[in-house]
Amino acid sequence: MRKISGIVLIIFSLIIAFSCALSFGEDLIFANIILWIIGIPLYVWGQISRTSKTEFKHHGKRWVAIYIFFFFILPLLIYLHGYYNDLKENTFIDEQYIMYEPASGMLGDLSLGIFMLLVLLCAGRFLNPGLKRKGLLNAAIIGTIIILIGFNYLMFSDYRGIHKERGLVSSNWKGEKHIISYEDIESVYVKPYVHYASLSNTSDETRFVWKVIFQLSNSNNEVVYHFSMVTKSNLERTMDIKKIATENDLPFIVEEIDQKILKWFDLDLELEGLDKDCYYKLFQVKKK
Repeated sequence: MRKISGIVLIIFSLIIAFSCALSFGEDLIFANIILWIIGIPLYVWGQISRTSKTEFKHHGKRWVAIYIFFFFILPLLIYLHGYYNDLKENTFIDEQYIMYEPASGMLGDLSLGIFMLLVLLCAGRFLNPGLKRKGLLNAAIIGTIIILIGFNYLMFSDYRGIHKERGLVSSNWKGEKHIISYEDIESVYVKPYVHYASLSNTSDETRFVWKVIFQLSNSNNEVVYHFSMVTKSNLERTMDIKKIATENDLPFIVEEIDQKILKWFDLDLELEGLDKDCYYKLFQVKKK
C-alpha cells in the first residue's frame, strides 16, 4: 500500500511539473513557485514512500536531478531561447513583413548551435549527478552561457525578411541594412522537391518541401527562402509571395511537380487537413 501511494504521489508530481513546464511562457514566476513548493516536495515524498529513506539517500540525488533537468532546466532554456527570438522579432518586424528569419546567414545560425551545446552540457551534468570532474563540466556550462549571451547580444540586429513594399530586407550583426527592391528582381522561381529522411537521424522524416528563389536582375546572385514542411502558415506565406510578384509584374515560375513529388505533397496536405484545390493552384498542379 505504501509503495502504491508513493507511485501515485510521483505521478501527481509529474503531472504538476509537466503543467508548470508548459506554463513557463504564460507565467514563469507562478509556474516555478508551484514547481518548487508543490511539485518537487511531492516527488521526493513519493520516491521515499515508493522505496525507503535509506534507498533515497543512495539514489535520491540522481532522481531529483533528472526531475529538475526535464521540468525546470530544459523548459527554462527553451523559454529563454524563445523569448530572445520573440524580442528580436518584435523589435525589428512589423505587419508589413510576410517573411522573417532571425539570421541573415550562416553566422547567425551559430546561435542555435551554441544553444544546443548548452542543452547537451546541462543534460550531461544533471542526468549524471555522480559524474567525476563536475567542476570541469560546471565551468564548461558557465562558459557556454557567457558565450551564448555575448553572441546573441552581438547578433541581435542580424535578420532578414520579405517586406510587402520595400522588398528583400537583410540586416547584418552591425545593423547595416541591405534592401533589394522589387524593381531589381527579375523573377520568382519556386522549386518543389522531396526531402528524404536521414538514416542517421531517427527524428527526421521524408516530406514535401520547397524553396522560393528570387533571381536578381543584372546579376547571377539569388536570394533563397526555404520552406521545410507543409503547414498552413508556410503555404500562406508562399501565396503572399505570389501576390507580391503579381503586383510587381514579376514572373512567378513553378517547377513542374512529378508524380513522386505529388504523392508526398498529397500525403502532407492530408496530414495537415488542408484543402488540395487551393494549394494545387499555388503549385500549378494539373488535375487528372
